[in-house]
This record gives sequence, structure tokens and C-alpha cells, in this order.
Amino acid sequence: MNVKFASISAHCGFLCLLLFATLAYSQEEKAERGSIIEDRAARKLMQAGDSRVEVGENEKALEIWESVIERYPRSVIRFEAHLRLADHLLKVTRDFERARLHYEAAASEDNDDDLLRAHAALNIGRCFYEAGNYGKCFTIMRDVIERFPNAQEVNEAYHYIGLGHFKLGHYSRAIEALEKVGTAISAEDSKTEKVEAGKRLYIKLDDRDFAILEPGTQIGVTCVTKNGDKETVLCDPVGRHPRLALGSISTQSETAVPNNGSLEVRGGDVVSITYTDAQTATKAFNQKITKQVQVIGNGFARITDGSFQQDLQAAVIGKPLHLQVTDADRDTTAGADELEAIVQVFRRKTGEEIDDEVASGVASGELTEGPDGEDMKTQIDPLLLLRSVPVKLREAGQAGVFRTSIPLLSGTADNTLTGEPGQIIRLIYRDELHLADGTLIRTAEARIIEGNLGEMRVTNTEISDAELRLKTKLRTASALTEIGNHYKEFGLHTKANLKYTEALDVCEELLTESEKIGGKLLEETYVQLWRIYFAMDQLDLALGMSRKLIAEFPSSAFVDEAMLQQANVERKRENFTRAINLFESITKIPNSHLRGEAQFQIGSCCEAMALKATGGEAPRLFENAFLAYQKVYEHFPDSGRVGDAVAKMAAFYYQKEDYARAIDVFENVLKDYQDANFLDVILFNYGRCLYKLNRKPEARKKFEQLIDNYPESEISPEAKKIVEALKKSGF
Repeated sequence: MNVKFASISAHCGFLCLLLFATLAYSQEEKAERGSIIEDRAARKLMQAGDSRVEVGENEKALEIWESVIERYPRSVIRFEAHLRLADHLLKVTRDFERARLHYEAAASEDNDDDLLRAHAALNIGRCFYEAGNYGKCFTIMRDVIERFPNAQEVNEAYHYIGLGHFKLGHYSRAIEALEKVGTAISAEDSKTEKVEAGKRLYIKLDDRDFAILEPGTQIGVTCVTKNGDKETVLCDPVGRHPRLALGSISTQSETAVPNNGSLEVRGGDVVSITYTDAQTATKAFNQKITKQVQVIGNGFARITDGSFQQDLQAAVIGKPLHLQVTDADRDTTAGADELEAIVQVFRRKTGEEIDDEVASGVASGELTEGPDGEDMKTQIDPLLLLRSVPVKLREAGQAGVFRTSIPLLSGTADNTLTGEPGQIIRLIYRDELHLADGTLIRTAEARIIEGNLGEMRVTNTEISDAELRLKTKLRTASALTEIGNHYKEFGLHTKANLKYTEALDVCEELLTESEKIGGKLLEETYVQLWRIYFAMDQLDLALGMSRKLIAEFPSSAFVDEAMLQQANVERKRENFTRAINLFESITKIPNSHLRGEAQFQIGSCCEAMALKATGGEAPRLFENAFLAYQKVYEHFPDSGRVGDAVAKMAAFYYQKEDYARAIDVFENVLKDYQDANFLDVILFNYGRCLYKLNRKPEARKKFEQLIDNYPESEISPEAKKIVEALKKSGF
């Protein structure tokens, strides 16, 4: 009886397990199909926005792209929408804060497209650069260089690091970064560089003669392609006493049109870049120096829908399989070029097949147990190749984009693409020429299913004209404020105030109407108003408006920025305790990019209080400042303020005459925070600490390093005096 019951139970368990597996597969397929349909709808909406751009209706295009994100928050197409919006906000409206938020969304780990992520990550840093937050810009750009070493964005990252240091007056560090940008033209270097077709070609000249040029002088460089284009690029000297000059030109995969300001290139093309050196180190005159640059394209394989717009993760039996390979260096002629690829069909191996393969591998000695005793089955490819079909893809309209469509049939017929539900299709393309070395295998995969992916109509792409008009006003106010800020930077306060007043008039008129609509429009109106008030130094009004924003929109993405402005107002008024409380509140906001800045400002407030303190309060306040700076280093390592905080910590040790610990911190800064501010101060104090420890020859080296690297520093003359004194003393 018990045996029979156990047998029935086991059988029922098997049926339940089978039913569960069937349901899970059905749900998985349903979810996948739902995702495909959602992506297709999002793509059509994106195209509707693109169509608006083509007819000049940019504002309506922005609204449509925003609706892609709102309607399809799980679709991969949302990343493209974020980038469209971000590029417009950065380059056209110059709303760096909003642009950065969209770039951050596109740079998310959820986005598995490395090309899009590299573009987004670079432009996060650019937003910080344009907003004047150079410390954060440096951190982001260094991260781009580390995470995407083979991407074209690496050139641009070094470019912005250099420009940021140039803005800060760190000329040696600016030159150090710019030396790594683009194609260097020098007589000693004969290495052939590469440029990706469609990307910008950066050119760097290195010539000590540039130091004697008149300010504003540009140096001409000639670029000639094998296919007949010829362009002149004007390079600008970098720094006050330059030896470097930097220039750039865009490239396009098009028919050559000389002297049109863009370099037209084709696959296999070579660009010859020639610079005439007026006088060389060997006293030769007008010597031509030429650098060869190979034009390449990074290949990319896709399995798509019939419009070749959307990637598919499923292929339907009985329907055409649409294949696309993008590779600019295969566009070698003015006609339609072709390239070859392979389509392979796989099925999953059974457990018995894997066991047999493991046994065979062990017997032959090809398989051995790993050092941690992991299962040797993990070393076996779980897929079994069933058939391999060569395909030819033909260039279709757009340069470097190759396409074909082949039928996917059921069965096992020879020389045709056949498969069964559950099997895997893989497109394989060998990319022989790209930014890295060697050959790379570019692939795309899809699972074979039965059924119909269907089509989906997209409606409601029309945007309210009234709301569009108000948003246009808001952007006008933002642009006027930005112009005012530029005037203010140059000390033109009268002109700045005129622009601020114009912006305020637009915003106050807008406020009445936006209060009726509410929502996001009202939130952004509040933000713009407190930015204007703060720029005009109307601090009470700025505080009032930022508090109103926080009260009515407590979950706003601008809350941390509003609180930071409030804290800065209180710090300006020397209400340090109130400012510290606000800064501390910001450090507790999850995911705020301002937390590191707020923590640094807590230290700054404590330090300011210590300097004003009388009696015995100063040591305690300096200690609080030190602990606040230490938290920046320990808790906010991605903050652009880390280098500055560590420099403050080192200064604290110096004041306490703990020279050995100060030296440890100095070493850490110089090694890990090459973009930190106050590196001239670090070197100066490093030298002083070594002097105090009677290590005078080492001290002299630090002072000389300061003089060489930071000749424009205010403390460089003092360092020179110390070096002269050390020389006279025999050190």
C-alpha cells in the first residue's frame, strides 16, 4: 500500500513538474513576444519623432521621444530616446542638468549596447565640463578611458580632461592629457594610427616653435585621402607658452568633395596628414612631416525585423530572417559593395551527450579538473552545431550597412536555412579591421519559435500645442539665464542683469499658466525661477522658491540641487550651522550625484568656523573639518571632490606636525588623483614635510617638480626661492 502510494505520488510529481515547465515556457515565450511588440511600437514612435525633426518641428519631436520613455519603460528603444533627448538638451538648449539625467539613463548597465553606453558615458562627463564642474568631469572621463579602451570616445575623454585643466590654469596637466589625444604629428613617430569612419579625426602637433607665435595664430595641416578628398585643418595652440596645437575634422563615408570642411572616406582608405615644420631641431627649414592614418570601421552584426530597425531575439519559422552587418571599412567603392557572413543553427546538447563529451575529454587528457574542483561540464559548449549556411549581404543605401533576407524553413534540407522551435540561430561575421588588433568575431543570436510576431499600430503622437508653447517659453528663459551667466563670468554685470531680468519676465509670465497645468511643467518652472533668483543674488527669493519646489514636489529629481543652493545661500550668509544641516540632508538622499559635493562642503563650513573661532573652540572645529573631508574619501570615492578632500587632510596633518602621515597622504594624492585641484599646494607641502624631516635633497626635488609642472602657480616663486636656498646649502 505504501509502495503504491509512493509510486503514484512520484508520478503525480512528474506530471506537476512537466505542467510547470510547460507553463513556464509558455509564459517565457509570451513575455518575449510582448517585448518584441513593445519594442516595435516604441520604434515606430521614435520614427514619428525623427519625421518631425526632418520637417523642422524639433519641439514636437522632443515631446514624442519623451513619450517613448513614458509609454515603454521596459523597451530597449528607450535608451535611444534618452540619447536623442540628451543630445538636443546638451547641444541645442544647453540644459546640462537635464541632459546629464538622460545620458545617465542611457549609460545604465541595463543597456547592453556598448557603443551607445560609451557615447552616453562620455557625454555625462561633457555635461559636467560644460557646467563648470571639472572635478566630476575628470572622474567620469577617466572612467570612460578605463571601461571603453578601444572606443573612439577615449580620444574625446582625454580632450575634455585637457580642456578642463586648461580652464583651471593647470597647464602642465592640460598638456599631459592633450598629448594623448588623436593622431600625433612628429618626425620621430612613424606608427600608423586608425580612425573610425564617421567619427571625428583629432590631430595633435608637437613643436616647441609654437611658443613664439603671436596669440591667436593657427597652424594649418593638410589631410589627403587615397580616394581624392583634400581638406585643411586649422590647429589651435594650447596653453600660454605652448608646444602643442590641437585640431579636428569630422569624417563621413561619402564620395569625396574637396575643401568642404569634412573628410570623405571609404573602407580601406588611408589619410595622409602633412604638417610643414618651419625649423626643425637639426636646423632644417620647411620640412614636411607626414602621418598615415588607416580608415576602419567597428563591425556590428544584427538579426532584425523587416524594417531593419529593431533587433529581434526570436525568429519565426516560415518567415524571412533579416540580417544586417554594419562595417564602414567594407564600403570600398561608390557602388553597392558586398560582404560574406555565416548563419549557423544550434540545438542544446542532452545531458547524456555532455556526459559522453566529458568522459571523452578526460580520457584524451583534453579535460582536467580545475583548481577549485569545479564541475568539468562547465568546460563543455552546451550547444551542438547542426548546420552552417554561408550568406552574402549587400550594401543597402546607407554607406557601410549591409543587408539580406533569407527564408527560415522547417526541416533539415541541405543548402537552405532550416530549423525547429527551440533551436538557436547565430549570425557570424569576421571583422578583420577595427580599432583593436587581430580579428574579432561579431555575432547576433535569436531563438527559433512558431507563430507570428505581428504588427502594431502607433497612435497618439500629436502633442498639445498649448503645452508645447509653454515649454518653449521655459527653454527661452533657460537660454537667457545661461547667457546671463556667461556675462557674469566675464565681469559684465550690467549685461548679465539685463538677461536675468528678461528671463525673469518670461518665467513669471509662464508661472501663472503652468500653475493651471501643474505637473512636470510647474516643477521645471519652479526650478528655473530659483536658478534665476540665485544668479541675481536675490537669496531670499531663491530660498523661498526652492522651498516651494521641495514642498510641492518632494520626489523631484531637482530636490538635491535645490537643497544645495539653499545650503550655499546659508553659507554665503555665514549661517554655518544651518548650512551644515542642509548639506547633511543631501548626503542622505539615495542616488544623488551631489552627495560627495555636500560632504565636502560640510568640511568647508567646519573649516571656516574654525578660522573664525576664538578661545579653545578652533582645534575641535578643525578636527570636525578633517573628519568631514575623510568621509568624502571613504564614502564617496566617485565624487569629483575626493582629490580636494585628501589634499585638505594632508594639510591638517602638516599643521599638527605629523609629517610622516602627511607624506603618506601626499603620496596617495599624487598616485591616485592626478586630476585633483591644489596639486601644486600638495607638492609644496610635500617638500616642506621632507624638509622638516631633514630629507632636504628629496625636498628640493618636490619643489623643482612644482616649478616645472605648475609655472603659473602663485606659490611657484616661493618654491624657486627655497630651491635657490637649498642649492646654496649644498642640497
